[in-house]
Amino acid sequence: MDTKLVREITDWLKTTDLAEFCYDNNGECIEIKTQEALPQPTQFFCSLTPVCAPAIGIYRAAEKGKNLLLTEGQPIKQGDSLGLVETVSKKHKLTAPVDGTLRVIAAQEGTAVEFGLPLFFIEK
Repeated sequence: MDTKLVREITDWLKTTDLAEFCYDNNGECIEIKTQEALPQPTQFFCSLTPVCAPAIGIYRAAEKGKNLLLTEGQPIKQGDSLGLVETVSKKHKLTAPVDGTLRVIAAQEGTAVEFGLPLFFIEK
């Protein structure tokens, strides 16, 4: 395709309010889209704050000999304990990052977790 023709088409397109243009001439086809024609990413708002695993390891609700009973719907304060993730060399404490209501408990005692896996969701 002739680059001069492409340049002329793009210059012309800038003077219009068209978002996209398709040109076909004997099998030679060009499709031009402006920024306005590109799909916009979906944006959403969620009132749930995830609490994610800080490391790869095993989720424990509490230290040995202690008991921590968490239930969906219970009020949570920032800094409250949500258990820990045990790795080979360290125990990573999980704490609530915000005040709110514990809405989802995805963590199960003694299960393996991956780094970044959401274990809890707190509604602000």
